Amino acid sequence: MGACLIKALINASCSMSHNAPTQHSHRFLPPLNALKAFESAARLQSLTKASEELNVTRAAVSQQVKQLEHYLEATLFERSGSKLTLTDDAQYYLPLLTQMFDSLSVGTEQLFERKGRNLLTLNVAQSFCHQWLIPRVSEFKRLNPNLEIKIATTSNPYPNTSQTADIEIINGMLPKESQLTERLTDEHWVLVASPSYLKQHGMMELTDIAEAEKISTSGYRENWTYWFNQVGYCDDWVKPKLHFDHSLLAVEAAVCGLGILLVKDVLVEDQLKQGELIKVGEWKVPCETSHYILCHNPSNSMAVEFFDWLRHSYN
Repeated sequence: MGACLIKALINASCSMSHNAPTQHSHRFLPPLNALKAFESAARLQSLTKASEELNVTRAAVSQQVKQLEHYLEATLFERSGSKLTLTDDAQYYLPLLTQMFDSLSVGTEQLFERKGRNLLTLNVAQSFCHQWLIPRVSEFKRLNPNLEIKIATTSNPYPNTSQTADIEIINGMLPKESQLTERLTDEHWVLVASPSYLKQHGMMELTDIAEAEKISTSGYRENWTYWFNQVGYCDDWVKPKLHFDHSLLAVEAAVCGLGILLVKDVLVEDQLKQGELIKVGEWKVPCETSHYILCHNPSNSMAVEFFDWLRHSYN
């Protein structure tokens, strides 16, 4: 099925949506689970991330995508190792599915879940939610004791936003801020270690850090190589031998004294205040990305109130 045909089908479906379906109309619909698996994998560009989002195994996502390809008689992904590249057909199909699922989610929530409920829905970057929001959200709940709050987490960077939540807190780079979109954080990369680790190794200069045990978090372009370049260190240095796929685990490893961690300061704010971690040196390298707060539903007064509360609480 070519890209032109896909565009024609989309245009046809849009024009037909204005007419009520007849009693005998037949819908050409692939299996729902296969559609969900493809939409998630294509949007996240990762079978692994899709499996985490859908709470199934990676193999199950792969099988569902292949089932959809068989049903459509079309190739949707060009596979090269773990890398996924969308075909032309898939690039046209993805926004159609994403819009459909978003609309279905919003409509269902508005029609059924919000009936008689004072509800606020949040979609929050995983690390920020765990390290910063959860320890502080009790204050907002105290101010609004009858409010029900539903929190979901996301690993999507901007511009992969979700329109299904009232408020979204997402990491990335926004082209511009607006009345309903605002940069929340001004973040820096810092080095931290546990008191026990620093007691054992003493004060550290750059040459000491170059030889020290390091903890690495995957997924960031701004890694240890980036940090050494930014602070002007050009000599050889020992590469990290301990790697984690999530910053939460990396922070816990640093607290346990397993080495020096390169981390965004916003993610260790509480550990530094509580003395679980100590800054190593005074180096602060600006992050290329920030956390942004987006208000998707200004008609919900609680969303606007939370938007204002979060800005003031962080500042």
